[in-house]
Amino acid sequence: MTVTVDTATSRVLSTTEINLVGAARSLIPALRSRSSETDALARLPDSTIADLEKTQLFGMLVPKRYGGLQCSLRTFMDVVVELGQADGSAAWTVALLSGSTWMAATLYPKHIVDEIFSGGTFRTAGVLAPRKVKTKRVDGGVLIEEGSWSFNSGVHHAHWDILGIPIFDEAGQFIDSGSALIQRSQVTLLNDWDTIGLRGSGSTSVAVKDVFVPNERVALLSKTLREDYASTHLRDQQLYRLPLIPFLATKLVFPALGMAKAALELFLEKAPHRSIPFTSYEKQDEAAITHLQVGEASAKIDAAELVLIRSVNELEASAASSTRMTVEQRARIWRDAGAASRLIWEAVDLLAGASGGLFAYAGDSMNRLWRDVRIAGLHGGIRTGTTMELCGRILCGKEPNTALL
Repeated sequence: MTVTVDTATSRVLSTTEINLVGAARSLIPALRSRSSETDALARLPDSTIADLEKTQLFGMLVPKRYGGLQCSLRTFMDVVVELGQADGSAAWTVALLSGSTWMAATLYPKHIVDEIFSGGTFRTAGVLAPRKVKTKRVDGGVLIEEGSWSFNSGVHHAHWDILGIPIFDEAGQFIDSGSALIQRSQVTLLNDWDTIGLRGSGSTSVAVKDVFVPNERVALLSKTLREDYASTHLRDQQLYRLPLIPFLATKLVFPALGMAKAALELFLEKAPHRSIPFTSYEKQDEAAITHLQVGEASAKIDAAELVLIRSVNELEASAASSTRMTVEQRARIWRDAGAASRLIWEAVDLLAGASGGLFAYAGDSMNRLWRDVRIAGLHGGIRTGTTMELCGRILCGKEPNTALL
């Protein structure tokens, strides 16, 4: 395997990793050109899915034994950030589908994983928190009598779906939560995704009725949170030992980081060609206020990126050493995902506010980035009101107010 040392970061990169980032970068013009089509469809166009398939970007977190690329978490981050600079919805879809595909490879036993990744039909969507659901224990598994789940990102393009469900014992008492793996054909799309941002993510609500899920396709949350993953055949592979919640929270912010980089690039490109009304500045980039705005926005974006890189490094180090993270570490990484998301939003909002009156038009590129970043930051898993309080509780010596750590 050929490797290259990135002189800027001292990272040793394989040819595959370099090619993945380059492939994502090469898609930027095409993805940007389809922005209107993507928003109109409220999902990714078939041409975009074809591009992502051709460049193997859906296979980044798929095990090599099943024909995937099994890249490092840092390379995954770099690729999603590149996609975010092209189109927020494409980046979000790849990040969310990849995360659920990782879950499909990691949480279930070998014969189920073999089935999932047979024939190349492995794309998996997922929603851990149900809106409402009714289940009951039956012989050999769980029957989902009826249920609905919101924000099932990328499900239009998935072959499988992982849905969070409550688990009851034979007496009807709640004993655990589970991640139920079902075929996409068993899921009804409610097509209610009509939003101001990330429209192309196709994050529609879904419904399920009278679907039997065998026990082997239900990953118990209590085991998952202990990294007691059923994929014992992958335990010698670092990527499939990552702690679930810190990983899922951190990768939620990768798309927005790419969008923020695009917003800064766009602002700097346009600033020399527009004036500041009612002042003597004929070029915006000559004004001190502009320098302050760019300095602050770029600092926030850089800070968010550094925080995310630290989290990625810690996640990979923990998996490499097979050392289980402490509750404090998990809470901090979760907090940092929320903090990075807020920094990104503040940076993009600052740049948008300085972008002039044309920003008001829905078709304006900065307007679209601003809307996409805002919606990305509303995800419940990275809202700072939740993540800051959780981390603060633990720092104060209190018990977590969540079962997810």
